[in-house]
Amino acid sequence: MNSSSEPSEAPAIKTGVEDTFYYEITTQCALCGSCESECPAGAITEAEESFLVDKRACIDCGTCAMVCPAGAARSIPFVRASLDPAAVRSEDAFYFNAGCAQSLYKPKAAAQLFSLLKEHYPQLHLHERCCHHDPQLPAGSVIINCCAGCDRRFRSLYAGINTLSLWELLDATPQLNLPDFRGRQVSVHDSCGYRHKPQVHRAIRSLLRKMNLEIVEAEYSGTDSVCCGDKLYGLLEDEQVEQRIAERARQFPCAEVVVTCIGCVRALSSAGKKPCYLPELLLGKMTEPLSESLFDYHSKLERYIAEH
Repeated sequence: MNSSSEPSEAPAIKTGVEDTFYYEITTQCALCGSCESECPAGAITEAEESFLVDKRACIDCGTCAMVCPAGAARSIPFVRASLDPAAVRSEDAFYFNAGCAQSLYKPKAAAQLFSLLKEHYPQLHLHERCCHHDPQLPAGSVIINCCAGCDRRFRSLYAGINTLSLWELLDATPQLNLPDFRGRQVSVHDSCGYRHKPQVHRAIRSLLRKMNLEIVEAEYSGTDSVCCGDKLYGLLEDEQVEQRIAERARQFPCAEVVVTCIGCVRALSSAGKKPCYLPELLLGKMTEPLSESLFDYHSKLERYIAEH
């Protein structure tokens, strides 16, 4: 695992520019070239005394960190702050958006989550426009989301829109009735899209402990987490993507892995793990594996995004 320096606040968001992050190669670099040859985005090139990452081309997947034998590749130690859940709860312009993937593959869970939230926050509204399109909401609106991609795009691409993860809101919700899983052991796959929000990692683990789940951490987790491999779709051949997914899956010490992303459900299912989709855990339900191929999954998702 990479040794991270002291985290610092991320630069201010530029409206209209997606709030993405990147990796860097530190002075620990041994000049072996593993990062350059394995980078799926071709974002790493050799310089005079080290290798350099083109932050515009980097997809923040963490492949370089996984293959670097010297621990020189690391995610930049920025932290993106969240809104205060207590302040958000008093807002009238307060919306829940389950995200395209959940709405497509787990529509019942999305509806049940909204009903659960409405019990505690009657002023909450449902919002179903995809994060790839203008949300058409008034300035100052707050979107509660389940998906790291939605969180990132809504908060940066559209003026006046703020976001808060569902996990932070639920963890701060008093008298929340949660199921008891009686000490089941699980690992956690932290979505690479939330890597720069350690407050989300803490909220997820707090919710799991409230449900009496024992967490066995993987080598790459929290701010050092790496992509499940799904983000590499379209950059590598599908067979290579599945190989990377299988490699990531082997890093989890438990057979059951908690995820917050439908893409991760499909990825870990294909690699033989038992994904536990957090929205379903909160509802006391088991997660059914997704057996679709990479192509079929992404084709359906792209059609859904275009229509919503």
